[in-house]
Amino acid sequence: MSEGSDRKMHHALDRLARKEREEFLRRSSTQFLECAIHLCATHMSLSDVADLLEEEARMLRIYR
Repeated sequence: MSEGSDRKMHHALDRLARKEREEFLRRSSTQFLECAIHLCATHMSLSDVADLLEEEARMLRIYR
């Protein structure tokens, strides 16, 4: 392969690796959040968990 072709393939692989890493981190973060919500729900009423999540969402919207 030519040097230009190698460079293009390297950049394409880098982009793919970044995309896959971002997807993995997004899925892992979502799983962690779901586990945390489940943990809260085992020790709090569902209404209290919902209130907590609503408050967290409100703060995220304010400080985004």
